Amino acid sequence: MNNGDASEIALTEDYCNEGYTATCDKFHLNFYNLVRCRADYVNSHQLQQDHPCVIDIIRRKYLHSPSAVNGSVFVERTDVIDPSAGQSSIVLPHLNNKTGGFFVECGAGDGETLSNTYYMEKQLKWQGVLIEADRKSFSRILASKRQSYALPVCLSLKPYPTEVSFYEDGIAGEIYGDKISNLEEITTIENIANVQCFPLYSILLAVGRTQVDYFSVDVEGSESQILMSIPWHKVDIKTLTVEVTSRRQVDVDSLTKYMEKQNYKKVGLMAGLGYYDLIFVQNKEARHISFDRT
Repeated sequence: MNNGDASEIALTEDYCNEGYTATCDKFHLNFYNLVRCRADYVNSHQLQQDHPCVIDIIRRKYLHSPSAVNGSVFVERTDVIDPSAGQSSIVLPHLNNKTGGFFVECGAGDGETLSNTYYMEKQLKWQGVLIEADRKSFSRILASKRQSYALPVCLSLKPYPTEVSFYEDGIAGEIYGDKISNLEEITTIENIANVQCFPLYSILLAVGRTQVDYFSVDVEGSESQILMSIPWHKVDIKTLTVEVTSRRQVDVDSLTKYMEKQNYKKVGLMAGLGYYDLIFVQNKEARHISFDRT
């Protein structure tokens, strides 16, 4: 047995101990060792968000550990303390300006420019997860040496892993559509890549955290689908900022009503160039602070 087989068996046994009975017999143990939890397998079989194969492949193939060295280009620049557009200053009062918190930033860009979590990490000693599907932007995240986990994936729009085509355009990158099987043969499509996507819950399990103080969602149009794929009864996310690119009131109202059903209160709205950022806080965390910037 090699180290890979041993780690897979240990992973499966962990899930058996936690009550995941689907893989608790020897047949399944051997079967999952044989398939080795490949991306094509977890996608085609639409494995559950908490399936051990899904967690295993995230850890083995996609998850980059926090950097031990701070290499940020902002380190020597005293004029750049918070590069966000104001999201962190809006969220933090609802968390009593907490130190040592935990964030997830999806649509993390290069990890610095307009980052919603840079201030939290560098000034308040937070840790977290940076998710960015654009390949060039993700390489800059690694170069910036953030002290957070990082993954070159997108968040799935379904409650299971998927592969999609992704339009790479820096901070404006977005899901283009379904996976394009013959992408290498098509010369008329530029800046499109097939990208692996995982549910948020799967990624949280892979890093061993289901409690999140701040979740930033900025994915150029897929925000609602991502939120609707989250098993809210299994996670504890205290605050969110969610970009809405349409700026249509019907879309704002629809998303707000959905989040209210998940026990969240909309405590503010930021208006940017062509977008809104909605600020949601768990009802038990909400404070009487108004942050409408229209």
